[in-house]
Amino acid sequence: MAGRLISVVGCHAEGEVGDVIVGGVLPPQGRTMFDKMRTMEREHDHIRRILLCEPRGSVIRHVNLLVPATRPDCDVGAIIMEPTEYVPMSGSNTICIVTVLLETGIVAMREPQTILMLDMPGGVVRATANCRDGKCVSVEFENVPCFVDRLDAEIQVEGFGRVPIDVAYGGMFFGIVDAKMLGFEIVPSEARALADLGERPEREIGEEG
Repeated sequence: MAGRLISVVGCHAEGEVGDVIVGGVLPPQGRTMFDKMRTMEREHDHIRRILLCEPRGSVIRHVNLLVPATRPDCDVGAIIMEPTEYVPMSGSNTICIVTVLLETGIVAMREPQTILMLDMPGGVVRATANCRDGKCVSVEFENVPCFVDRLDAEIQVEGFGRVPIDVAYGGMFFGIVDAKMLGFEIVPSEARALADLGERPEREIGEEG
């Protein structure tokens, strides 16, 4: 990609990296933001790979593309790109998007509070930023409509057998397993084991649908 310049502002939400592309990438085609996300995934995925794969990126980074909103009731649109996929909505990335929009002046900051309407692939997100001395101090947001897909389902998890799992949607689907029921205390010393365990249901859910 010699000769191409992509402008990216680095940002994180409590350590969850969610950098924001502010220039150098044209908005993908599509009538809705979800359509644009699919076009980005299908036709322009090299942008995600350039920014999230080594040597420029890593598996701990996300990157977000700012685009014009497709809806008249929204201030700006955004497409979220993660190391392995495109997601319709992400809380930490939303916080990073709002912070960059306000602190770079792309959207005018109003103190002590700025309200933004974001056009996301998962739906409209209302974000409230608490601002002080030209900085975005904190961000709260009202997520897209959420729902429970199923309760007390079961899934086979390697090393644990059949495990009860709840599946819910909050901009993307989440499988929720009670770690304490599996013998964990949820303390720092168990962090690595919990992280490993968290990957197993995800793989099984993907296989079982």
